Amino acid sequence: MLEVFCYTIGLILLTLAALLPNGVPHRDRMAYAGLALWLLPATVRVLEAH
Repeated sequence: MLEVFCYTIGLILLTLAALLPNGVPHRDRMAYAGLALWLLPATVRVLEAH
């Protein structure tokens, strides 16, 4: 369930950041948040394995 949530919200944030014009404030933060959510499930799996 965590993976579906993270991938969905991450994809939405990355899509919004890609479609918004350059002048929109905090566009880069949306992209970083999308990437962080996209990588969160993999990070959790790695930490659980150790």
